[in-house]
Amino acid sequence: MSRSKQQDDAANGQKKRRWLWPLLIISLGLNLLFVGLVAGRIWTHGYGGRPAMHNRILTGAVEILMKDLPQVKRQHASALLMRHRATMRPLRQQIREAHRAAKAAVLADPYDEEKVDQTLGRLREIKAGMHQSVHMMMMGLMKDLTLKQRQELVNHIRAGFKHRRGRWRRSGDMPGGEPRPRSPQ
Repeated sequence: MSRSKQQDDAANGQKKRRWLWPLLIISLGLNLLFVGLVAGRIWTHGYGGRPAMHNRILTGAVEILMKDLPQVKRQHASALLMRHRATMRPLRQQIREAHRAAKAAVLADPYDEEKVDQTLGRLREIKAGMHQSVHMMMMGLMKDLTLKQRQELVNHIRAGFKHRRGRWRRSGDMPGGEPRPRSPQ
């Protein structure tokens, strides 16, 4: 009797062990999936600043809004975005070059204040051109939108900044939106 009980216990132990390896493999697979998702998120979104991130937030918000627009307004918005992107490409390249020139001027060994002032002034001019392009694109787009569509656009832009920075850093409340939470001071 004790012999059969030992055989039953051994058989039950083998059955338990049979499930151990598949569970271990499934657990390992889930852990690797989780690590992969986290690594992919970091790889895709990264840390630190990226050039022209505000521009991507604005154009992304316009693209989201375009899905709900009627065909005529969608075509107009698409044309504005294409012109804006064509304008921005050379400006981004010029900004990268101006950043390099400014860095070289600041790190030059006899410090040349005039050269630093000149390179930083050039960088400021290029960025002003970029801001002008964003301004023209947004003004051209918003004149055809209804109040509700403009509110949606503002909320999409707000969501982009919130995602990027963790909170909206503009003063006051947004039109049609909820009041922004005040940080304790």
